Amino acid sequence: MADVNTTLFNVNSSVEMLQEMGLFNYILPVGIFFLILFGVLDQYKIISKDKKVNALVSLLISMFIMLYAYTNEIEWFFAMFYTKMSIALIILLFALTLAVFVFKGLSQNGMIPKGKEKIWNAGLIIMSVMIVNAAFANAPGEIGVWAAETSGVALSMGILAAILSAFISKGETTEEKE
Repeated sequence: MADVNTTLFNVNSSVEMLQEMGLFNYILPVGIFFLILFGVLDQYKIISKDKKVNALVSLLISMFIMLYAYTNEIEWFFAMFYTKMSIALIILLFALTLAVFVFKGLSQNGMIPKGKEKIWNAGLIIMSVMIVNAAFANAPGEIGVWAAETSGVALSMGILAAILSAFISKGETTEEKE
């Protein structure tokens, strides 16, 4: 009779085997980068209108990048980059949610002067980004360190969002009709 430990499916040993084969460090990143690059090349027809040419170019570029990654351990750069940018986007998500709630409350209570909605909207976005960014930057542990390192990105994106909201919005009020 076979040993019970060898016949059962074990997730840990399977993941370890896939990691030893290089799935997470090389194969999966090549596949993801290939798919994204192929999608862009195929959608916008930058290099060719032929799907085969776009696929070949995408594969060659993906392999070249992974060759570079193999020699320079670029996967650590991408891992840290995506982690830090995720924190910056979470900061902006919380900040914009806060700005929406504050703006909605102020406008419903008539505290925003007529015709000044754009300025108040932009100011609330900037203030919300600063408040939420400060809260995240003071978080304990590694998240606080990463949030402090990405605070410039979060603040820049928040200010850009505030400026764009002031120029893009048409100044229409969002009063609900009863």
